[in-house]
Amino acid sequence: MKTLLSRFPRSIEGGLIVRPMESADEEGLVEFFKRMPVDDRQLLKDDVTKSSVIRGWIRNLDYTNILPLLVFKDRRVVADATLHRDKRGWSRHVAEVRVSLDPEFRGRGLARTLLQEFIDLGPELNVAILTASVLDVQHEAREMVESLGFIRIASLPQHAIDLAGVVHDVLVYSQTLVPPERLAPEASWTEAEADVGGSA
Repeated sequence: MKTLLSRFPRSIEGGLIVRPMESADEEGLVEFFKRMPVDDRQLLKDDVTKSSVIRGWIRNLDYTNILPLLVFKDRRVVADATLHRDKRGWSRHVAEVRVSLDPEFRGRGLARTLLQEFIDLGPELNVAILTASVLDVQHEAREMVESLGFIRIASLPQHAIDLAGVVHDVLVYSQTLVPPERLAPEASWTEAEADVGGSA
């Protein structure tokens, strides 16, 4: 992880800087989400209008489980992209991506750039599969992930209730970066080595 993080901060198109979230970014994140239209905020998984939510992100920074990348224009946060992982169980080779943008910076290919960043970083982080969950009303997001090679693998009817109380279907997209078995040392184990006890 330390070697990977050494690539940041770095410049991207448009005079922007991308780097991992730091403890000093709380105020900038609060202002970033304040600029987001109410209709967009209502579709997020977390209630970002609560300072306690953002404070919790800051206090619990752990890049091995959640890698949050922020994009800056000068000192202003203009995008927040996160890679979510659970390294403890059978889906430890899978990570979920989420992206939020400042309204003024939409339509510039920034979300695509950030998703591509995670696609490039995935193998270095031992991530074989990236997933993205999109609500049925997020048509632009659906088009973007599909254009980057993500494939819809599931449709979950009525699995989301947004912050305004509206029910939505959740569309789950996936992209395989490397064959998962490459990241599973267990694949080379003998039956005896793989036996963890117990019976059906």
